[in-house]
Amino acid sequence: MLKKHVFIIVPSLLVLAGTPAGAASFFQGFETDNAGWNIFGGMNDAMRVASGTDGVTSRTGSFHAEALTGNLEKDNGSAFTRWGGYNMSFTAGMGYITSADIYLNVGGTFNNDTRFDWDSAVNDLATNFRRDFLFNAGFYNNTDATGSGARFVVSAGNNAGRGSSFPENPMHDPFAITQTGWYTFQHYFHNVAGVLVVDLSIINSSGTMLHTWHLSDASDTAVNCCENRYGWFDLQEFPFLAIDNTLRQDVTATPEPSTFLLLGGGLLTFAFLRRR
Repeated sequence: MLKKHVFIIVPSLLVLAGTPAGAASFFQGFETDNAGWNIFGGMNDAMRVASGTDGVTSRTGSFHAEALTGNLEKDNGSAFTRWGGYNMSFTAGMGYITSADIYLNVGGTFNNDTRFDWDSAVNDLATNFRRDFLFNAGFYNNTDATGSGARFVVSAGNNAGRGSSFPENPMHDPFAITQTGWYTFQHYFHNVAGVLVVDLSIINSSGTMLHTWHLSDASDTAVNCCENRYGWFDLQEFPFLAIDNTLRQDVTATPEPSTFLLLGGGLLTFAFLRRR
């Protein structure tokens, strides 16, 4: 049974300025292996592939990975990582980020409303699952408020799966992407007046921040949460999704949008079952 959570869009209280510091706590660009993305096996492992596989050039280097088709309700989702372990708190410094570069093929011959959910979840301070923070994304060729013709539509929320989320939901601020390419899907977990706020942002390959959602729940305070739990494609209905430059890092100074792309020593960026 899926966990239900309150979805709240709050005004951003963060002024982006300065430079983040510190080396990546976890970085996997798949140049040598898929370590950190090989925890459960099968479709829950990211499959390392050479640049050019399935017509996709790696975002950086000569290799990237693919998240295979996986359904939350039926097959326990797709590719999964624990970001190297449960050890980052939003109360430390300026918080932390997680990110992954995802290749969106607007020219693909996909059925209307083919979807994926990209999730970065948090624990409470006793390492129990607390909350999901998701990009709910899908391919569309219909006409709605986000546009018409082939495009990806992305929104943000706290629930995954077809029964609990919908990328085109007008209440979740849907955003359309009409150009094929690599996009960084970034979560920034930080403390605003003692409460966890998560900024979910999409950044294009030029480093321009295209859209940001701000999610928060008043009960997520420093008294009871939060640390990183997992990154997970809870739902993945495409034949594959190419991913690259997956990252988790603490932030020790308030970052500018473009500097997120330089984290991890200059590298470019982006329970398995909740009960586990």
